[in-house]
Order: sequence, then structure tokens, then C-alpha cells
Amino acid sequence: MWPFRKKVDGGAPLGASSVTIENGVATIDVTGQTCPGYLLAINKAFDALDAGTTARLVTTYSPCGDDVEAYCKARGFEYLGASESGGTWVIRIRKPIASA
Repeated sequence: MWPFRKKVDGGAPLGASSVTIENGVATIDVTGQTCPGYLLAINKAFDALDAGTTARLVTTYSPCGDDVEAYCKARGFEYLGASESGGTWVIRIRKPIASA
């Protein structure tokens, strides 16, 4: 179980609703969250992932794509793109392999 859920003042949980890994791809669910909650959740989840891992971020907050792209540039992650369907966004990023 991932320790990324914390309720703040009775509101939505601060952190990922779920983090699962299937076939080497992590899915980080931050649906229902707005800034900065989803960025904090993504950061915590990504810190726990192995280098080279690809992640799918699932969100319902449309400005998240621009924020995540800037986050990737700042952290040196690879932004792989985003898609939207029915008000849900899926953003793909990859954690870099540490160079020696």
C-alpha cells in the first residue's frame, strides 16, 4: 500500500488515490485533485519509482498537462505526451536512468 493519502481539512485526499505498476508501467491516479495536490502526489510517487520507469498520470484537471510538462523539464524527466477522453487526461512521462 502506498502512503500517499492524507486528507486536509476534510477535503479531497492530498496524494495519489492509487499507484499501481503493471507490465513495468506505473499508473498514478490523481483524479479530482487540483494544483498543488496532484504535483505533490506525482513527486512523492515518482521518488519511489525505479529509474527508467514510465508512468501514466491519470487526472481530471485539464491544466495539469502544462504543469507536468514544466515539472518534467525541471526534474530532467522525459515528457511523452498527453491524451484526453471524456474529461480524463492521461499524461505519460519517464523517469530518467541515473547516469554514472
